[in-house]
Amino acid sequence: MSFIPGRRTIGVKLESTPYTAETLTADNFNIQAYDINYTPEISNKSRKIARGDYSRDPSVTGKRSITITLSVDVYHSDANTTPPNYFLLLRACGMKQVIGANGVTLTPDSDYTNVPVTMEVVEKDEGTSPSQLVYKAKGCMGNPTIVVENVGEPARINFEFKGSLVSVTDRAYGSILSPSGISTVIPDSVMSSGVTLFNETQCLNTYTINLNNVVELYTCPGQDGGYEGAHITNRSPTLELDPDMVLIATQGDYARWTGNTTGAFSSTIGSVGDEITISAPAAQYINAYQPGEREGHTVNNKTMELKRSSGNDELKIVHGEE
Repeated sequence: MSFIPGRRTIGVKLESTPYTAETLTADNFNIQAYDINYTPEISNKSRKIARGDYSRDPSVTGKRSITITLSVDVYHSDANTTPPNYFLLLRACGMKQVIGANGVTLTPDSDYTNVPVTMEVVEKDEGTSPSQLVYKAKGCMGNPTIVVENVGEPARINFEFKGSLVSVTDRAYGSILSPSGISTVIPDSVMSSGVTLFNETQCLNTYTINLNNVVELYTCPGQDGGYEGAHITNRSPTLELDPDMVLIATQGDYARWTGNTTGAFSSTIGSVGDEITISAPAAQYINAYQPGEREGHTVNNKTMELKRSSGNDELKIVHGEE
């Protein structure tokens, strides 16, 4: 018997009653996920009773939690008004989903801080009749980081979720759940798509948008694991990018940096009709003109905070059109 990381799978289901565990089926194992990792934690209260020696008595275990990380590629679904399966993960990161006539929009919203999911991470045994080892968690909420690591590769989203550890159990061969309904859409590479800041084209190779959610586990003695689940209690989104260093006359970032100026950011991935647009209405410099080198050129490493325009709109992800 051996478990191999390459056979690891993950299932996700939105909780119809927040912080009540759902029962997952094969259809819930439908996200194009990779780099799945997990860290279960059980608190431990050490006991040193005064017996006249240094030996310790058995400890008492307590609250049970788990951290789950995974990545997905940014891809478009078959229809503009059908959200890709991985949008469910973004909803569990405090983002409000609105399906319109021509597309799907996601924005961070402070009223959506308790929209958790039940997650199962599954290790599959070797052999022709394998069993499964299942880590189940409820009340999971998380933080997304959108990453363009290299032009010519797909953009990806790295997720970190926290939740209440429900159980670690075996699933017999006759009851195993195999992934079903995973999209066959191939993600677009980041090419032939504009990245603009202050309406100026950015000639870059990488950018990173981190929603920087603060995710807190909420203690409740009435729960078997001691935690109700995770809640999002704050956020502070940031943008980092590495465009070419240019003259002030071309891109006047110094005046913007010193003048408390905000400007719009936009990045389009995919072709017209099958695009995903990531935008922010009010990016503000907190660091710039930090020299780096890429392909023999000096680059202007920039860090920005994403600010409000009208509130709950620091970041927007649009699938298709609004």
